Amino acid sequence: MKFSISIKDLQSALGRISNAIPQRSPITILENIKMELFGNSLSLTATDLEITTITKIDVSGIEDGSALFPGKKFIDTVRALDLGEVEISVDNSNYRINIKTENGSYKLSGLNSDEFPRQTEFVSNVNVEFPMQKLSSIIDKTTFACSTDDFRPAMTGVLFQFKGDSICAVATDGFRLVRIIDKEVQTGSNAPDIIIPPKALNIVNKSFISDNVVIDANSTHVKFSDGITTVIARLIDETYPDYSSVIPPDGDKKLLINRDSILSTIRRVSIYSHQQTKQVRFKADSNILYIKAEDSDTGGEANESLTCDYSNELIEIGFNSQYVKDALDRVNVNNVEFTFTTPLRPALIAPTEQNGQDILMLLMPIRLNN
Repeated sequence: MKFSISIKDLQSALGRISNAIPQRSPITILENIKMELFGNSLSLTATDLEITTITKIDVSGIEDGSALFPGKKFIDTVRALDLGEVEISVDNSNYRINIKTENGSYKLSGLNSDEFPRQTEFVSNVNVEFPMQKLSSIIDKTTFACSTDDFRPAMTGVLFQFKGDSICAVATDGFRLVRIIDKEVQTGSNAPDIIIPPKALNIVNKSFISDNVVIDANSTHVKFSDGITTVIARLIDETYPDYSSVIPPDGDKKLLINRDSILSTIRRVSIYSHQQTKQVRFKADSNILYIKAEDSDTGGEANESLTCDYSNELIEIGFNSQYVKDALDRVNVNNVEFTFTTPLRPALIAPTEQNGQDILMLLMPIRLNN
């Protein structure tokens, strides 16, 4: 195998697959990148057996072939090169890799590509074309709320529901929940629910450069492709809990407030919250929101007040400040609406500008100590 390529283009291609390479694996062959050259098209593949990323790049092909490149050392080498052209060749007799630039050369030991895991044929029963901007928005707003508790495996992923006239994505860890309904992306018919690991979604978010992505899925795997890069991931084979049962349908206390103001206030006040509970106290009354935090262990205390739109009866409710910050960080709008029922029932946060997506975030309250 022999070809030449722009170092900048090679760096970009390696960046698209690098997150799928396991840093340390009991199966050492997985720490390699499979590279295949056909004509002027170079294919790069990385996998940890749960997630596989494949990307293609145009090169000046000289001799077709394939080989396994040691992932970390090859990526570190290419990242360190000055921009320009690089010529890469592989000796088919011993898979010795030669990297030649204008200023020098580097030699690596490769392997036979036949040792790399083979991809099985993907048969899809779901096919949806998604604007990458919308998919990226869903990923940003859901993956942070996934559980990290392996005893609740279903909740460690993001639920995708294909409802024919809309797509719904849900994530929850039992303390907070995010639900996004997009009615502008339609599947045409209902399809089985799937649960996608957040690692796979985050790789998709970093790896795709086209405006649109096609999602294919079956009972075991999901595939994302934009014509340049493909990410295939194993689904979480579990039943997702009935998340709709925890969303209060009768919230009657609504508070409208500037998103940047409340976020910056919580960031300051939460510095004084208890290290373990991270509790902040909301008190809403007569168009004023009072936010307070205190730490009985250190004697620290902080109070601030904000102007808001709230005309219902007084309510006091406690939250984990980190969860509130996480939610507000992911809604880049001018104003947000909080909906309360009682101090012991979940509160809802929703951006006032939805931009084609119905976004709802739910926070479980923390019982206040009077």
